[in-house]
Amino acid sequence: MNRNLLFITAIGAGILTVNKAFAQQKTDVIVQWNLITVKATKIAKQNSNLGSRTVAIEAIAVYDAVNSIKHFGTPYHYNKAPSGPASAEAAVVQAAHDVLVNYFPAQKGSLDSALDASIKGITDGPVNTGRDVGAAAAADIIALRANDGSSPLTTYAGIDKPGVGAYRPTPGKFAPGIDVEWGNVKPFLLKNGKQFLPVPPPAIGSDEYKKALAEVNELGEIKSTKRTVDQTHIAQFYKQDAELTVNEGARQLAISHGTTLEQNALIFALVDIAEADARIEIWGGKYKYLAWRPVTALNAEADGSVTSYTKWTPLINTPAHPSYPSGHSATVTAGYEVLKKFFGDKNHLELHTTTEGEPARTVESLSAVEFENGYSRIYGGIHYAFENSSAQNVGRKVAEWVLKNGPHKDR
Repeated sequence: MNRNLLFITAIGAGILTVNKAFAQQKTDVIVQWNLITVKATKIAKQNSNLGSRTVAIEAIAVYDAVNSIKHFGTPYHYNKAPSGPASAEAAVVQAAHDVLVNYFPAQKGSLDSALDASIKGITDGPVNTGRDVGAAAAADIIALRANDGSSPLTTYAGIDKPGVGAYRPTPGKFAPGIDVEWGNVKPFLLKNGKQFLPVPPPAIGSDEYKKALAEVNELGEIKSTKRTVDQTHIAQFYKQDAELTVNEGARQLAISHGTTLEQNALIFALVDIAEADARIEIWGGKYKYLAWRPVTALNAEADGSVTSYTKWTPLINTPAHPSYPSGHSATVTAGYEVLKKFFGDKNHLELHTTTEGEPARTVESLSAVEFENGYSRIYGGIHYAFENSSAQNVGRKVAEWVLKNGPHKDR
């Protein structure tokens, strides 16, 4: 059974599990619908930019819905209390459902089934009143993001005669460069998509550049004898869309720490805002600096021209957008830095991947996820080390800003 069909079957039956931990422990509706949300984005074939935006919108709708009933924190935007008692769980389910149906009407049947399954088990208050709150919170954030610049999306064909260091579309799965305008999308909390713009990449020919190029040349080539077996697994494991790694970690931590509905509403909102804003910030850098990928640099002639891509091949396909900085590195770092503030660094996680045939990875700290994910791009041959470190620095700054300026607990 393929992944999409498996997911649709699962939510239709009310079986909302992602691994053994989910199967063995009761999870709250926020955790359940976060899983439904990330799956729905991939069924719709949203890339990480669009997917992170959708997940953030869902998380905000859920947070504002719960907060409107529980009054435990500052609102993100919607803040209208019901006239009487209301089920916060029903508000969560309806808010998440309505966001997803709005963006993915083709999935309405399976999402309606998941809604019905979730509502049946709710006993924390008047369900219909809670559903009204959830619907209103979802409608509010959908309207707020209606003209945020996330569509239409256009592609970048490149310049006619790119020189040394200049990005040009590369061979592989995608061409040409995607999502040119994403750096201009309205952030969820940042002032703009250039707020934490990194400094320019090191100059071609500089010692830092030559060192990084030699490293990716040695470790990232498809038949590298220097890359270890585990490093190859790391490259393949983290190849999946970065927001999946962030949200699975958040779900596992919520379960293992037994966080409350109110706590989960705040945590998932901040985590998903951070990763979405990090991607906007990184895309502003990518199309500002238009840096070439390792596959181009390592196949280029002295004048920067490339006549053949057969001299050097990366382990994994080069994504269709400029190289500097790394979107994966910023996304995961932003999300996991927020998670550290709530759960600390030392945590046991068993993470999974959409890369077919790739086993789960067990880590004992959130910093280990950040390191592995970041260096996976060098092991995969698609980024330089300075792109990873620069992007992680952006991710940390975004997380710090979101924690300081985002919704927070009042009491």
